[in-house]
Amino acid sequence: MKIKPLIIALLTLSVMAYAQEEKQKFSFSIRGSYFIPLSSTFNNQLRPATNENLHALVTYLKDFGLTSFYNEMGKMNGAINIGGEFEVRATEQFSLAFGVDYAFKTLSTSVNSGGTVDSISYSVNETGEVGLSVLPITATFRINLPFSKIRAHIGGGLGYYLARYTEKESWQWIEDEESIDSGTRKTVATGNAFLPHAEAGAEYKLSRKISLAAIIRYPFGTIGSFKIKEASDDPAAVGQKLTFIDADGIQRDFKWELSGPLIGVNLKFRF
Repeated sequence: MKIKPLIIALLTLSVMAYAQEEKQKFSFSIRGSYFIPLSSTFNNQLRPATNENLHALVTYLKDFGLTSFYNEMGKMNGAINIGGEFEVRATEQFSLAFGVDYAFKTLSTSVNSGGTVDSISYSVNETGEVGLSVLPITATFRINLPFSKIRAHIGGGLGYYLARYTEKESWQWIEDEESIDSGTRKTVATGNAFLPHAEAGAEYKLSRKISLAAIIRYPFGTIGSFKIKEASDDPAAVGQKLTFIDADGIQRDFKWELSGPLIGVNLKFRF
């Protein structure tokens, strides 16, 4: 087979594919991705204060004569994200996408202590958990760069970010198999903000109606204030700002820095 006729045939098929695709103005995508927000308030202020309190408790139990095993609270270094979007293609070069995502991460800490002091057996179990989640509702303007098999795009837009902070704590102190102190505590706070984002991606056609896209989105900004919606140990705190005491003993407002990349894969269906 001659090379030149083969090349002409392949180019003709490519043009026909895009001519057919031109009729498909709409698409729907499902997305799985990983979001890596900066989270400097949590990582550099709240987390150290939490772990310092944990160490103080472990030191107290050790001085009392108990053996302790504990887990420190880790850093917020990434969150699983799931979502979907609806895209409208105005022309072959320009499109507008509307999306909803949900990113979440749970971080925990625990202390388990036990031993016998003066012929009395003791058991101490405490757990703490912080859940962070955010639901962005986004609109993104895209400039498409078509190729024969891969379509790249760049763009940007605006998102409305709805975030939730949940803190749970439970404890149980047992002396000679009798519970002398136990309980639970839960605090829930929410915050929201409009944040801009930039985006880039590349799309590979699996068939005329189905394609696979790799997308990187980068929001810019911070949710600067969270309001308490539930406080089991202090109902009067509902409606107030969520605050915490840092490792230096200073009271600070909790905020969530969301600047950071979201790296994901979209499975796109055209219709």
